Amino acid sequence: MASTVRIPWVKEHDNTYFWNEVCAWAIERFGLPGDRFQTHANVNYMDFVFISNKDALMMALMWNGQIVDEPQLTLDFVSSKLI
Repeated sequence: MASTVRIPWVKEHDNTYFWNEVCAWAIERFGLPGDRFQTHANVNYMDFVFISNKDALMMALMWNGQIVDEPQLTLDFVSSKLI
């Protein structure tokens, strides 16, 4: 079962530099998206979907991300279709 790590966009610092570091670190650690993880960007956050729970935990700890459970993902999906 896949695990999703959600990292929100933050206005307190330079997002260009921060997201360059996050994505570069993920690629260096896990390889290109598609093998061990996938990404989904949103206007409020970016989701990293990992095949391995251990990889997801490592990403969450490194970048202070939230591990999102399946009910929350379902709620987000349904609410995005209602708007």
